[in-house]
Amino acid sequence: MSFAAFRRLMFQIHMWVGLVLGLLLGLLGLSGSILVYDDAIAKILAPMPHASTQGAELPLDKIVEAARGAAGQGAMQVALAREPGDPVSVRVTRPRAGEGAGRGERRPMEGQRPSAQGGPPGQQAATQVFIDPVSGAVLGSRKAQLPPLLAFSHQLHGNFLMGREGRQFVGWLGVAMLALGVTGLVLWWPKRGQWKYAFLVRRTAKGLRFHRELHAATGIWIFVVFMIVSFSGVVIAFPNAFGLAGGGQAGGGVTFNLREGPEIAPLAGAIAIGADEALAMARKAMPDAMPTGISLPVRPDRTIMVNMLAHGAVGATVYIDPWRAQVVAKRDPSQNFLAWQRPLHQGSGLGAIWKALVFLSGLVPALFVITGVVMWVKKRQRRLPMTAALAEEAAG
Repeated sequence: MSFAAFRRLMFQIHMWVGLVLGLLLGLLGLSGSILVYDDAIAKILAPMPHASTQGAELPLDKIVEAARGAAGQGAMQVALAREPGDPVSVRVTRPRAGEGAGRGERRPMEGQRPSAQGGPPGQQAATQVFIDPVSGAVLGSRKAQLPPLLAFSHQLHGNFLMGREGRQFVGWLGVAMLALGVTGLVLWWPKRGQWKYAFLVRRTAKGLRFHRELHAATGIWIFVVFMIVSFSGVVIAFPNAFGLAGGGQAGGGVTFNLREGPEIAPLAGAIAIGADEALAMARKAMPDAMPTGISLPVRPDRTIMVNMLAHGAVGATVYIDPWRAQVVAKRDPSQNFLAWQRPLHQGSGLGAIWKALVFLSGLVPALFVITGVVMWVKKRQRRLPMTAALAEEAAG
C-alpha cells in the first residue's frame, strides 16, 4: 500500500469516527473537564462550613464521637481536614431497616478520589456531618450527596447514564479517541517545507482553511496530553484487561474485596481500638504515604480501612483488625505503572499545570467536532473531495 493510499484510509477512519461519535465524544470530554475541578466546584455549589477555632486538633476518636452524637450509629467514613479552616467531614451510613448491621454498606473503590461531598455517587443515602477539628463542635450536617451538576457529570463520564453496563461503552469511546489521535497525527504530518505552518493558525486563514488549521494546530499542541488522558480512561474502564481489578491479599493468602476489606473474627473479651490508634498503625505501616481518611465499619467482622495517598497521587489502603490491633493487609499499587493512570486521567496529585492540561484536553473534543463538521459541510457544499489538499481549498 502506498503512503497516499494509507493516508486516504486514515482519513476515512478519522472522518467517520468523528462524524458518527463526535457528539458523544464531545460530551464525554466536557464532563471530564468539569470533574477535573470537582472539589472546587463542589465548594462553590455546596460550601462546607468554616472551622474557625484555633489551637491543637482533638483526637480523632472525639471527632467520631461528636459525629455519632449528631447522626447516630452507622458505618463512618471520616475525611480528614485538608487545609486550615476546613472541617472534618464524617459520612455516616446507617443500616437499612431489616438488614444486618452494616449490610448494604459500600466504601469508596480503591484509588478513587475522595469527593468534597463525602463519597462517590451512587452510594446508599447517608448523612454528612461537619466537625470543627479543634473544638469538636458540630458545624452542620446535610444529606451526603453531590450537587446535581457534579452528580450528572460523574454519571455521564463514568457510564453515560447507562448504569454499570455503560462503563464498557465509555471505554470503547476512549478507544475511539485513541484512534482519532493516531489517525489525526498521520493526517497532520506536514509535507517537506511546510513544517513552519503546521503548528499555528495563520492570520490570513479564513473559511475552510481557518477551520482546517485550527483543527490541526489544536490537535498537535494537545496531542500528548490527549493521548495520555484517553489511554488512562481506557485502562480505568477495562481494569480486568489490564490486571487492575480483583481483590487484595491478606495473611495466609486469603483474598478479599478491596471495597469491603478482609473478613475477620471478633475476639471474645477484646475491646476494639479506636480511630486514633488505627491511624497511628497505618502511618507506621506506610510511613511515606499521607492519610486522607478512615472508614470505621459497623459490622464487627470487618476491618478498619485507612485511606492513604502514596507519592501524593496514588490511592493506597491499610486494613486493620480492630480486635487484635494489627495490620492484616495493605495495598500500595504506586509501584505499578498502570495504577498511575487514574491520577493521570483525573489530573489529581500531579501539580496545577498537569491539572490544567487535563482540563483543556477535555474541552478539545468539542472543538474538534465543531471544526470537523464545518469542514465536512463546506466541502460537500463546494463539491470538493473530502481528501482535498489545502491548496485546493479556496478561502470561501
